[in-house]
Amino acid sequence: MKEGCIYCSVCGNEAQIVPDYSVLEDDYLRSLLKDEETPRKRGEQSQVKKNVDGRRERQQPPKKKMSNKVPIFVVCGILVILIAAGIIVKVTIDHRNANSYDYQVEMAEKESVDRNYENALGYYKAALSLKPDDIAVRMAMTDIYMEQKEYDAAMVLLMEIIKLDDANQKAYEYLIRIYEDEGQYEQIIELADDVSDEKLAALFADYLVDPPVISPEEGKYQDYVDVTIDSPQGYDIYYTLDGSEPDEVNGIYYKDEIALEEAETYEIAAACVNEKGIWSEPATATFKIELLAPEYATVLPDGGRIEDITFATIEAEEGCSIYYTWDGTDPTTASPRYETPLEIPTGNNVLSVLVVNDKTGLDSGVYRTNFIYYP
Repeated sequence: MKEGCIYCSVCGNEAQIVPDYSVLEDDYLRSLLKDEETPRKRGEQSQVKKNVDGRRERQQPPKKKMSNKVPIFVVCGILVILIAAGIIVKVTIDHRNANSYDYQVEMAEKESVDRNYENALGYYKAALSLKPDDIAVRMAMTDIYMEQKEYDAAMVLLMEIIKLDDANQKAYEYLIRIYEDEGQYEQIIELADDVSDEKLAALFADYLVDPPVISPEEGKYQDYVDVTIDSPQGYDIYYTLDGSEPDEVNGIYYKDEIALEEAETYEIAAACVNEKGIWSEPATATFKIELLAPEYATVLPDGGRIEDITFATIEAEEGCSIYYTWDGTDPTTASPRYETPLEIPTGNNVLSVLVVNDKTGLDSGVYRTNFIYYP
């Protein structure tokens, strides 16, 4: 070949430059190639070419292996898809649970067992939003509020329960407990006024105080009156005589019967109070005392001339005593008291009679009659 040519002028093939040939190098290269063929994977081949003339084989660089690694953008895409799918599933489940009454109640009960009351109340409120008229959920919430002594919140729920079910005994029991703890006995009485069921009414037995009974009946009396006041349940009694409301400060503690001994009008007001300090409604009665003098006595026979032995009979109003004289003087309570019919004495005598009311001391004035008796 001419110097500088890279193609053969005869065959036209590219010329290959072969360095000085060495037998030792050729044997060493073949041994390396033989050892390398054993561990290679299927499909891999050595890229060694032998020279046509057999002088020396030149190893071509191996082809690059196809990478078994998945590109990172593919992995990222799969992760994004999985995350999105998880979010969608979670949102779907949350939406389903948020609209499930049973789920909300179940979770609330679990939180209550663990005493996580705030969480429990949150679930119960969610359940109540799904069933606004549910009594069981309201009562469960009330149980929590009662344990925490949050009475205001409990009372709101209890009133709603009674509105939905006016025979709910537990609701009434809770309300009574709240009112008693706060000393609001008037509220207990007002609550009892709305109860007609006998079973529920029994819950208020210790809080209802019957008014006292005043006797005799009110009205006008022409004599002193002894008034008695009784408590049907045996409670303490306080009273006033001017119609004002009785209490421990303003009232008079009742021990014995009340004697009305003045000619005036008495407006008695009395009330009972039990050991809890609960007062009854007051009972009232008006007594008008008009102390009238007794009527004159009735004498039979009423004077006159008589010829035989005769007895005079004297009569007067009940509750009065009769006093008399035969000498014409005015009788007094120191004079003889009439007990049995009087024998009319001989002669011309004047029987003077005085009637005195045993309670009031008022008298009728002297009544006189003349008897003339000569046997």
